[in-house]
Amino acid sequence: MEFFPNYNAGRSETPGDWARAREAEGWHGVAASDHFMTMNLTFPHLWVALTEMAFATRAIPLTSSFANNLFRSPVEFAQAALTLHRVANGRFEAGLGAGWIEDEIVRVGWRFPTSPERAGAYIEAMQIVRELFDTGCCRFAGKHYQIDVEAPGLAGLAPTPPLLVGSAGGPRTLREIPRFVDRIEVQPNAAATRGGAVDPTRQAAIGEADVRDAIARVRRVREDVPIGLFALIGVVPAEQVAAFRAPFGDGFVARFMGEAGAVAQALCDLEGLGIDRIQLTEMAPGSLERLRPHLPLRRS
Repeated sequence: MEFFPNYNAGRSETPGDWARAREAEGWHGVAASDHFMTMNLTFPHLWVALTEMAFATRAIPLTSSFANNLFRSPVEFAQAALTLHRVANGRFEAGLGAGWIEDEIVRVGWRFPTSPERAGAYIEAMQIVRELFDTGCCRFAGKHYQIDVEAPGLAGLAPTPPLLVGSAGGPRTLREIPRFVDRIEVQPNAAATRGGAVDPTRQAAIGEADVRDAIARVRRVREDVPIGLFALIGVVPAEQVAAFRAPFGDGFVARFMGEAGAVAQALCDLEGLGIDRIQLTEMAPGSLERLRPHLPLRRS
């Protein structure tokens, strides 16, 4: 089992300093979020943050978790991913997601697509990126994209392409995305975010059966693709657990809110579902520091 903490906004450390510290602590890899401004936080630019992380670390992989398909062309994503993979000496894993937060899209003057539109554009984008990674070129005529990148195209930006990582939570993306990727991350929170913001009631209702169903849907398409999982974590002292967990009910998400030992065990138990990597995003500051001694990390 691998554990990849995610750098997001609201931290005092720069992305590079943060990634250097996580590598020294023994985490298996690091990730960076792709947002403009959300939850009253301003995020660093994804590609700049990841480049800083690449230069600050020596051996661990780094990944975009996830580059937002609503922000840029899939051609630009492929160009940036290939370039970063070279800069990182082959350690970058290119994660691309559909995008889901309406507020940050509207604030920069763009139209927020419907859920079916986002899924459709994402599936087409993944197909385009796969072709660009494999050949450097792509001719594609779809509903959302018209692409004509002729030779040499993006060929030569990196000796080899990075692994392509997808994120999927709805039936359509779980059916389509596995065909194009080298790794997939299932999103149990997807049902709670389809409206462009988190729906707390739907989030609290997510159960383990939903996660098992998502994994089974992936396996029906690809038996061999590695599967990861996105996990919100809130590691808090015993006296704060009840209040912190209350908004999450008794569902799947709630098991990752609590004391360090219990949260670590819940995360490790996911291996029994066929999960081999967990991306960890803090809900409570200091969660990674409290959780780290209880996880089977790399030996320094």
